[in-house]
Amino acid sequence: IGPGSISVAITLGTNPVSSARAFVVTIVAQAVGLAIVCLAIYLIVAKADRVLDKLGRTGAVILTRLSAFILLCIGVQIVWNGVRALLKTL
Repeated sequence: IGPGSISVAITLGTNPVSSARAFVVTIVAQAVGLAIVCLAIYLIVAKADRVLDKLGRTGAVILTRLSAFILLCIGVQIVWNGVRALLKTL
């Protein structure tokens, strides 16, 4: 899908879990999240014309800015993970 999914995969992969049960729960949660994202992308792409007509120009701008904000949050999480790991080594 693009750099957004790559950054999410890196973020999820850099947060190791401590037990087998937590690992299984994490894998199931990630699979469910992946399925939801895939379904949402499919529905939005399949119905893009209708979605844009319903959103209008202002709604499309809001959706774009919201997507940018979500990617910013993911980037902040990646930076935070790196800073936290660095501080643990000091």
